[in-house]
Amino acid sequence: MKTSALQRKNNIINNIDYIIKSRGETKVSFANRTGVTRATLYKILDGKVNNVQRSTITRIADFFGVSCEIIENHDLQSIELIENTLSPDGDKNPAAVPVIPQSAFLRCADKRVGQLVAHYPVTWFFGEVANTVALQVERNLGNLFFPGDVLIIKRHTPPQEKQLALFSSPTQALFVSDIYSGAEEASLLGAIIEERIQ
Repeated sequence: MKTSALQRKNNIINNIDYIIKSRGETKVSFANRTGVTRATLYKILDGKVNNVQRSTITRIADFFGVSCEIIENHDLQSIELIENTLSPDGDKNPAAVPVIPQSAFLRCADKRVGQLVAHYPVTWFFGEVANTVALQVERNLGNLFFPGDVLIIKRHTPPQEKQLALFSSPTQALFVSDIYSGAEEASLLGAIIEERIQ
């Protein structure tokens, strides 16, 4: 189905507006970085231009790595929403994983995930999620993870070769290591299967 001139105009306006807001730009910075004059940008966004030049659309599309066809004929916000919710692993649905603060993690070590989901905020995770939780880092974990980072943990699972895992000990509380000796002084809490660094 061919897009009407009015729909094309509205798509361009809505997509530019979305791009500016979603990428943390201002109209001025957007104009400067794309090479589109401010006067042209303001006229487009105010709906005063009925037929935006192809060179202008090309500059905008090139700057954001999308095609001119997307800018003119589609809703970029809807496309990005769909792309961001698709799993890179194929046809898997995201699962809600409870995000437990570092200070509460040891107290929650033996609680069921279903109980934890009811008491803590959740994040979405694509993959095998049985017995999976997230740790919200509050204090540095070695020199690897810092406040604000989120670690997805497969509980009670030993790390595979070179994989980091979360441990606890009476002397170090929580710590991260890629070595699992099975020694009694350190308790394995689980393998780190994803790191979300802030």
